[in-house]
Amino acid sequence: MRALVLGGVGLLLQVVALLPPVDAAVLTNAAGHYLQHGIIFVGGVCMGIALRDLLMMSRREVR
Repeated sequence: MRALVLGGVGLLLQVVALLPPVDAAVLTNAAGHYLQHGIIFVGGVCMGIALRDLLMMSRREVR
């Protein structure tokens, strides 16, 4: 369940950061541009953790 939530949060962050209104707003604001990069980075980290969790679940032995 944790992997699903983290994957969803990561995807949501990536989509929000790349929406046209947000992308247009950061063109005029340098701090917003760096914030957009940070949001994309955090979304990627969340997706990476989710993928790692899914991989670990698939390798776990069923007893």
